Amino acid sequence: MKTVKAGMTLDTIVMGSMCDESSLMSIPALLDAFQDIAGVHAATAETGVLQLEDKGLFWVVSKMRMVIKRRPLVGEETQLTTWILPPDRISCERDCSLHIGDEMLAYCRCIWAALRRDNGRPEPTTNFYPYPDEEIAPPDDRPFKRMSRNFEGAEEIGRYTIRSVDIDRGGHMNNVNYVRAMLGCFTCEEIAEMDITELDMQFQLQCYEGEAITFVKRDSDTAKMEIGALNSEGKAAFMAAIY
Repeated sequence: MKTVKAGMTLDTIVMGSMCDESSLMSIPALLDAFQDIAGVHAATAETGVLQLEDKGLFWVVSKMRMVIKRRPLVGEETQLTTWILPPDRISCERDCSLHIGDEMLAYCRCIWAALRRDNGRPEPTTNFYPYPDEEIAPPDDRPFKRMSRNFEGAEEIGRYTIRSVDIDRGGHMNNVNYVRAMLGCFTCEEIAEMDITELDMQFQLQCYEGEAITFVKRDSDTAKMEIGALNSEGKAAFMAAIY
């Protein structure tokens, strides 16, 4: 198995298009930024979107956890960093962080898998995924939150029809757009009152252009709330615990 440079850091600036009504970098923009640098670094390891396409594969994310210490203000200069960990049998971990100097603003742990385009089955990552040449940072070994996929009796908070602008190269709804649509179920005032410091996100099923999804929420024993995005069959395609 070949080795590659484990990580990458890019200097960035928070643009107005990345910000919400408070002129702070929005939560979806943070996730977009992490996804963007992940794609740039993956290409250097020959595992970018187009390179995987040549192998008949496409990336899907199964779990993400983002911790937010502080959202940067428009115009602030920041540093984005991403790094990979050794692959497991059918998954791999990529972590990302956003800093200003020594201050860490946000951190994201991501578990990825590659599916075959011809049959949708997972491809063993050890067949194509490189090993990092060093350990950039220790993995976040906290377990992801255990959430039931059964949202029966949960409160409906919104409905959303998946549109062309939500679809990525894999042909399904991009993972960040679930979060964008979820937050769109709340007012600016409600989101401010939530004061979100952590999101534990789990992606269960793929959804496609034209599908209607229903967002529901329920109480949680440890989080502020748990939210599910249900497809037309009532199955949870996306789940999130909000802290």
